[in-house]
Amino acid sequence: MKQKLKLLLLGVITAALFITSAPVPALADDPVTTPSAQWPEAPELKSAAAVVIEASTGSVLYNKNAYEAFYPASTTKLMTSLLAIEQCPLSDVVTCSKASVESIGWDSSRIGLIAGESIDMENALFAILLASANEVSYAVAEHIGGTVDYFVSLMNERANDLGCVNTHFVNPHGLDHEEHYSCPYDLALIARKAMEYTTFRRVSGSYNHKIPATNKNEERWISNTHPFIKKNVVYEGVFAGKTGSTSKAGNCLVTCAERNGMTLICAIMKAPDSATVQAETKALLDYAFNNFTLTPLAASQGSTKNAFPVLFEDEEALISEVASPLSVSDTSLVLPTGASYQDLTKKITLSPIVAFASGENVIGEVNFYYADNYVGSADIIFHSAEDIIVIPSPTPTPTLTPVPAASAENNGTGDSAETSTNLNSDNPEGDNRPLIIGVIVFFLVLAIGFYIVLVELPFRRKKKAYQEKYGRRKS
Repeated sequence: MKQKLKLLLLGVITAALFITSAPVPALADDPVTTPSAQWPEAPELKSAAAVVIEASTGSVLYNKNAYEAFYPASTTKLMTSLLAIEQCPLSDVVTCSKASVESIGWDSSRIGLIAGESIDMENALFAILLASANEVSYAVAEHIGGTVDYFVSLMNERANDLGCVNTHFVNPHGLDHEEHYSCPYDLALIARKAMEYTTFRRVSGSYNHKIPATNKNEERWISNTHPFIKKNVVYEGVFAGKTGSTSKAGNCLVTCAERNGMTLICAIMKAPDSATVQAETKALLDYAFNNFTLTPLAASQGSTKNAFPVLFEDEEALISEVASPLSVSDTSLVLPTGASYQDLTKKITLSPIVAFASGENVIGEVNFYYADNYVGSADIIFHSAEDIIVIPSPTPTPTLTPVPAASAENNGTGDSAETSTNLNSDNPEGDNRPLIIGVIVFFLVLAIGFYIVLVELPFRRKKKAYQEKYGRRKS
């Protein structure tokens, strides 16, 4: 009986997975704020834009114009450094070209490399992240991309890969250009990826560094420009970051800090001055560390890892007699301190699958929200005892409305094609919605029917036979 119920459950899941060819929300409503859910009140800022995200979940804890574009100045070098770490050994030798020297103004940040001077990639990273050296950024771009233009295309491609929403680079150092921009959220995403590398953490978090003698110069010492790392501002847990400042960009600062297992990234853009950006970075980090807690999902629920009844309440009665074949992956949610799991809303998305392998199969994702704010997600896992191949039903061929032939007035100018497009776009979702609803209803009815036939009716027959047998004896 248990095996039959599991197969029945698999049938219902499979039907939901194959109703459409794209991920679809299932068995949960869109996030809606519950009356008791309150997001902690944040400090007011003078800076034009800022964001604080929790690194493990990607949750945005604070947002002021976080997705609007501003000049990023030298925070651009976060991307330059990320590409260098990902694409080159630290032992690679970088040689400074004449262009890398002459294209950078002498009044901009630099360590004084001259044409033909060579340093290894590790020391180049120290020069870029600590001293914010523009000529070294240019030299690294030439070394990796062959040309700066090609390296810049790699920067934009990587930004797109990371999910950046409002970023476009035109140079590797961040000097002002009207088409060179980013936003606090994107800078936080880039820093989030960069800090996965121990090289970035080690280099960016260094107070100072000695660059050894080169073929053209004696050894030179450089120090970190980040005020929290060089201890101009004392703050527990800061381990990496990047500064940026130009006349158009104002003061920009990206700061990574970790306490009690929670890692935060704070990015501020266009602050009026250095004192403001420092004070507001401290205020935002305090706000996040004092008001939020990274909590394991199971602890949030007050239940075991097996969260099937929690995610799919309507099916609890159907599977109550068997161990659930569904669970969610181990994960954590970043919640306001003291928040209850009951205050969360969730949105479930199932993904199309053509086969179930023996063991764990990720069949979708559940995203959690508190006061309409995303606080984390988990994979939905189906545990299969054997390999199962499912052949989905063929997608019905839509019936197209015939398009009248072009009239003499159209004269082959393409108006008839435009008419065809408009006719077919009157209902952008086509006629599939009634079909989807019908299929869902069909499988739910089928599931209930199986339950009645396989469980309820045999139980009633046994109960009736028992009553008839022992009832007669008593009489």
